[in-house]
Amino acid sequence: MEDKFGYHQDLKNGDGIVRARTTGHLRSWDIPRTLHVLEVLKKEWGNFEYPGIYILFDSSVKKVYIGEAKDICNRLKTHLTSPEDKIKDWNRAVIINDGRPAMQSDFNDSVIRKSLELYLISLFKANKYVVVAQGEPQKHNPHQKAMVQAFKEEFDFLLMKKNCITRLIEKSGQEEILRDDLKKILETKGCKLEEWGAYEAVINGEKVYIRPGSKKQKGWQITFRDKFKHTLQRGEGTLLVPRDGILLINHCWEHRITTPLYPPLLMGTKKAVIRSW
Repeated sequence: MEDKFGYHQDLKNGDGIVRARTTGHLRSWDIPRTLHVLEVLKKEWGNFEYPGIYILFDSSVKKVYIGEAKDICNRLKTHLTSPEDKIKDWNRAVIINDGRPAMQSDFNDSVIRKSLELYLISLFKANKYVVVAQGEPQKHNPHQKAMVQAFKEEFDFLLMKKNCITRLIEKSGQEEILRDDLKKILETKGCKLEEWGAYEAVINGEKVYIRPGSKKQKGWQITFRDKFKHTLQRGEGTLLVPRDGILLINHCWEHRITTPLYPPLLMGTKKAVIRSW
């Protein structure tokens, strides 16, 4: 990812707050879960409403809740004093906005906020977080569409710099089908899921290893190791590749499961590089 922005991050202060900013529009506050810190921010912001996006982290289980609000301080106060069960043990929050109060901020537009919220939900899922938020698609006018696209690139940059994420969402036609969507597609296609895990499953009575692979210069690479490698060497088990369609491969056949949203992988000139060590 070529950096289009600069980045500066302050050291953690005595209240446990880490402030950061890009040379574009975004500002962030990384805060611990305390009422005192929210009061500090409220005072810093002159008791004005500041809209934006917030991410609640439960670091013990790599779980996040992603939300948006017109008044972030008030929303976070609710999460602190009356937390939802699904994210009740959050211990850290990252607030992101453009550093301006509601009357001046681009984040005062709820369509922009909700669109970015939905994008971040997908982004954190792609980074293997448990995301306990859903979001909803929005209809955009031309201005909103341009703003959302520009903010997406800057959010990618900021979150990478803060080490919240390590990977970006792949370009269209290369996307990994994430676990929840993969499960729904398989069930819709009549597959019987007897066991279901992040990397292994039993589907229609067959042991299945789930590997999305990674993009290399000569094609897609899937690495065989340990139990996965030994099982396939015995001529047992099936490889499931949940990317750009769903591809099932075992030692004597392959089968593609596709939907209108997910065209098949490995068609035309696309090839997979299968490597074992």
